[in-house]
Amino acid sequence: MGIRDHLRPGETLVSDHKPFYATSHRVVLCQEKDGKEEVWELPYARLTSVEMVKLPHLKMMLAGTLAVVGGAMMTKMGLFTSWLAIAAGVGVLVFGFMGREAYYQFHAHGMTREEETRWRLDRWGSGNFVSTIRSIIGERPQP
Repeated sequence: MGIRDHLRPGETLVSDHKPFYATSHRVVLCQEKDGKEEVWELPYARLTSVEMVKLPHLKMMLAGTLAVVGGAMMTKMGLFTSWLAIAAGVGVLVFGFMGREAYYQFHAHGMTREEETRWRLDRWGSGNFVSTIRSIIGERPQP
């Protein structure tokens, strides 16, 4: 079965970023689990926003921490470059803490935690799809 089998009469497909589909009336999530197709929907009337969620960049934070610790250990040797390593490590640590764009989160009225987890869209390659959803619900794009 495909998404076209789940469209209602008069409903058209507007955009897609598999397994998410934007129709003229709702957002549809169509996934295959254990050989069965599961379909969830989120009507536009219920949808309030689509937010970009940032998460800390843990590998960068680890690299910054290692640079700070290494620089602190080098200060005992009296090397001037140890202070540069500490400063660079702090900068990398702060940059990693600021985070990276991880995914888009759909927000809707009365959404449960289970629904919030389900309605997360990977950031990679989904910009046009999210722009379409935002224009349909009348949300301004985030800078």
